[in-house]
Amino acid sequence: MSTQTEPALKPYADMLDEKPRLFVTPDGKNVMFTFCLVSSLFLLWGFCNGMIDVMDKHFQKELNLTLSQSAWVQFAHWIGYFIMSIPAGYLATRLGYRVGILAGLIMVSLGGFWFIPATSIATFWAFLLGVCFVAAGLTFLETVANPYTTVLGAPRYAAMRINMAQSLNGIGWILGPIAGGLFFYGQDATGRSTGAETLWIPYAGVGVVVLLLAVLFCFAPVPDIRAKDDYAIDAKDDANSQAPAPARKVNRGLSYFLLLGNTAALIGVLGMIVWLTLDSLGVGPGLVGFVKALPIASGLMVNPHTALFLTIFMGGIAVLVLAAIWLIFVVKKLTHHSIWSHEHFTGATLAQFFYMAAQAGIFSFLINYMTSEPPSLPPSWLEENNTSWVSRWVKVEYRTALAAHDFKDVSSLADKLTAPQNAVTAYLAEKLSDTTRETLAHYKEGSASETAARIAIMQDLNGLVRKDSLWAPERFEGIKLSEATQRLLAEDPAKRNELRLNRLLLADAFPAELDYQDGVVSVTDQFASNLVSFGFICFLIGRVTGSWMLRKISAHKMVGLYALLNVIACTLVFFKLGWISVLAVFATYFFMSIMFPTIFALGIFGLGNKAKGASAYIVMAIAGGALLPKLMGAIADHYDMSKGFIVPLVSFVLVALYGYTWPKLSREESLHGVSASGGH
Repeated sequence: MSTQTEPALKPYADMLDEKPRLFVTPDGKNVMFTFCLVSSLFLLWGFCNGMIDVMDKHFQKELNLTLSQSAWVQFAHWIGYFIMSIPAGYLATRLGYRVGILAGLIMVSLGGFWFIPATSIATFWAFLLGVCFVAAGLTFLETVANPYTTVLGAPRYAAMRINMAQSLNGIGWILGPIAGGLFFYGQDATGRSTGAETLWIPYAGVGVVVLLLAVLFCFAPVPDIRAKDDYAIDAKDDANSQAPAPARKVNRGLSYFLLLGNTAALIGVLGMIVWLTLDSLGVGPGLVGFVKALPIASGLMVNPHTALFLTIFMGGIAVLVLAAIWLIFVVKKLTHHSIWSHEHFTGATLAQFFYMAAQAGIFSFLINYMTSEPPSLPPSWLEENNTSWVSRWVKVEYRTALAAHDFKDVSSLADKLTAPQNAVTAYLAEKLSDTTRETLAHYKEGSASETAARIAIMQDLNGLVRKDSLWAPERFEGIKLSEATQRLLAEDPAKRNELRLNRLLLADAFPAELDYQDGVVSVTDQFASNLVSFGFICFLIGRVTGSWMLRKISAHKMVGLYALLNVIACTLVFFKLGWISVLAVFATYFFMSIMFPTIFALGIFGLGNKAKGASAYIVMAIAGGALLPKLMGAIADHYDMSKGFIVPLVSFVLVALYGYTWPKLSREESLHGVSASGGH
């Protein structure tokens, strides 16, 4: 507990008369204009982040990616934060807030303009590079703007101010998916997707707007305000010090545990970077013999992919063990001057890591969830003569994508595709990607699992359903066609639903291997991208109401309560309870709303001038959004999208733990001692 004496708390009614002090610094300066200008940055990165969340599904379709593979978009985005957070914090500490903001704006502009040549290059890596570069620039803005809002006025309103600014971030999250849906999922007059050609437009627009903002920040007042040093971190431990350090003992056991957790998270992110690098270099095949020789490989299906994963995993465990030993000596030397000795800060980096893991997973896979998991919508909404306002507003289609539950006999299907016995299997075998052929070969050898074979086949067949026309009379000669297939074939070829026909033909060609529940109606990808915006409206409402509630409820209690409510919501999604689960998904948006800024404010509480550097580490923890969505996508590939919500569920449990233990970690009753009765 801080030994500094807090002023007596005033009644809430009296505090209402002090509203202007929300933007008045302790020295009497009114910084409302600066706060508004800095808040515009929150709108900017919310818009960019919102576009990322509708980009995953675009690449799944255009490049035939699995859910796990498409998560590389999130990885590229959030790894930009991981790489640049420390340089951003260093620059802000050395040169001030203005320079940090300008550096970030310039990088975002360059990243936005990169999408113009990336569209011409038209390869996955080119787009990922642009995503990473934009994110690197946003890192500077977040590292600077988040702590800056907490010092632009009275300290007691720090959490409220950062949540107010983050409300604009919520507006950006709403607008981003709308722009993304318009340009990523657009179609020409013939129904052909134009997303690959127009993806650059919104990013180029961001580049122009950001350059204008940079000019404005060059001339606007951006005072360099020092945060309050509640723990006397900056004070020297000597007799001549004007502010002697408080007698704050370092809890070495808890500090060790939290530092070890942070180290494990760091090793996980670095392991992902190593995995991506070595996989692109084709190192996996050379590791197969090494892994097979290990005792732990007994009974495992070892192929180049699993060999690379196991090698990196074992290396990570070895590094973690060495780090655990090294941290023993580090913790012994910790003093209260180090930010790493303050448990509320080291806990915040972990809480932010897991919160961002949950947020990135839910945000990026919402489109997949809404197009695959909800119960069927009324088939009447597909009728052209339906004049109801709902059917005109909601864009729907027959659900045609293959899912895990559609595969009845993977082994038999793999046999038929690798050894074609008729015209249909010969045609499909010719269309298989090289990756799928390789996976099926490993499956036949026993070095790849049935799940891996099923996922590979599913991706290729889904691509054919979307982009090809399977029907040819001679190709399906001798194959019994269902009544539904025959009815579709009798329709005008220019008007019939080709995707549904393709899906029915696959079920007819492989009756013992593939199932298809015909007639299930779901929303289109483009409309689902609009539902992402609806989710962010829920997010914005939560952010605005949360900012008001933070005047009455302690910040750590809000984090704990909202995290627990999200645990309940994710549990409802996990158990697939129909429309209740759908409502629960959108409830998670509402309850996630205040978490990032409030965890941020709780983490940098009382760190004085070192808050700038500390904020860099909390922003660095955003890398959780690069790591765990990959796991969420892998679970969804193996089971279904609902089961993937186990990842955010566990993450929210850990966030709730931080919220409710914050008083013990910080040794304060609440943020700056302002209790519920005090209006916080």
